[in-house]
Amino acid sequence: MGRASVLSMLACLAACSAGRRPAKVAALGWSLGGEAHVFVTGDRFARDLYRELTGSGGLRDSLTLRTLVAVEDPTGRVATVLSANGAAPGRLTLARFHAGQTCGQTEAVTEMVFAFPPGGAAGHSTPPPHVTVVALMGAPPFVGGAGTPSPALSRRRAVDLLTRVAQRAESLTGPPSPRATLVGSLELDPDRAADAGELVPLPRNGAAPRYAVGVRARFLAGNDTVLVTGVADVDQELRDIHWVVRPLRARLRGGMIPAAAGGGNALRYSLRGTVAGPGGRPLLLLDEIADVTPRDSRATAIDPVTRRVVAAQPLALRCP
Repeated sequence: MGRASVLSMLACLAACSAGRRPAKVAALGWSLGGEAHVFVTGDRFARDLYRELTGSGGLRDSLTLRTLVAVEDPTGRVATVLSANGAAPGRLTLARFHAGQTCGQTEAVTEMVFAFPPGGAAGHSTPPPHVTVVALMGAPPFVGGAGTPSPALSRRRAVDLLTRVAQRAESLTGPPSPRATLVGSLELDPDRAADAGELVPLPRNGAAPRYAVGVRARFLAGNDTVLVTGVADVDQELRDIHWVVRPLRARLRGGMIPAAAGGGNALRYSLRGTVAGPGGRPLLLLDEIADVTPRDSRATAIDPVTRRVVAAQPLALRCP
């Protein structure tokens, strides 16, 4: 029996033993040695998974007695864990249910621990310790590499490409004239709120080199200082540019982005890297940062082609 057949059989056995086909869910988290810890916020998800694992609907009562309830998975269900190394199957060994308010969230948080068997079929696709991962649950698991990345750029070339992407973004969001000017030089820094950005090489796959670029650039537009932010998938010459997050423009007040019209959040975007995705296409890891209501900021994994958010997690999530 081949590797793919074995994995498909494991996924089927896990689903059948749970009594019904598990819901398709994607969750963000991190790796730790031979494990991956991923998190889902929400009372409903916690309640449903607890019932699947225990056959009981008493999670709410259990969490009133203690703030953490841990349950082993008797079925050993399998998920695909994505990292910058590729895609590897992981077996659910434990679910920890954290009561509301204990992780900085009002609702319950479910922490799932997936184990990677030593010397397993995943090989080099198993994530190293302390990297961001995305777990895909409720679908047949698969194994795959991350592809050959485009060549890294020197710092000078990277900053030049970052600046040109920022200027292109400004031209798409502002009036045709007069043109706004950059406040200062941009830096490669994912933690800097403005005048900064990121560049991540994407898998080449036999085509011309491509890069994911995130920008947060201040421009002088008349008497106003505006922030232009966005995320693009580009080639070095900017002949082919695909906006994963279309450029957004906001007037700054005291260095902050005020609330958007209608009371919604205006966001800054920070590119944190990539993980392998289905079909060899990477997912981009983005932080969405809300100045007005920081608790609404979140980490996301986005499909760069469809712009669909595959997984999301509050940036304020902190479980003991």
